[in-house]
Amino acid sequence: MTTQMAEANGVVSLGDGDIEAVVEDSGVALVEFYTEWCGSCQRMEPVLETLGETTDATVLTVDIESHLETAIEFGAQSAPTFVLFVDGRPVKQLRGSQSEQALCDLIARYSD
Repeated sequence: MTTQMAEANGVVSLGDGDIEAVVEDSGVALVEFYTEWCGSCQRMEPVLETLGETTDATVLTVDIESHLETAIEFGAQSAPTFVLFVDGRPVKQLRGSQSEQALCDLIARYSD
């Protein structure tokens, strides 16, 4: 498995074969599909770090360009795209930049 934990910020960067295993092991997981050159994605980094530290959700990122098949599988046609998984199944998709509060509220709605 090629899962790599980003330096102490609560955000996991995933490869193709990892996403299903990680979201199945997590009750609630928020996945951001991003690209390196996306300005909105770069602005979302501190928001994701905060969510990773302050919520019970697992926060994951998947680089669309490096993992195109995974992005296509989960309907990530633009960056950033957020997919919320509950018990291993995608339940909600949001496209474009989101506020920290909107993502926090979304996670809270599906958390126990």
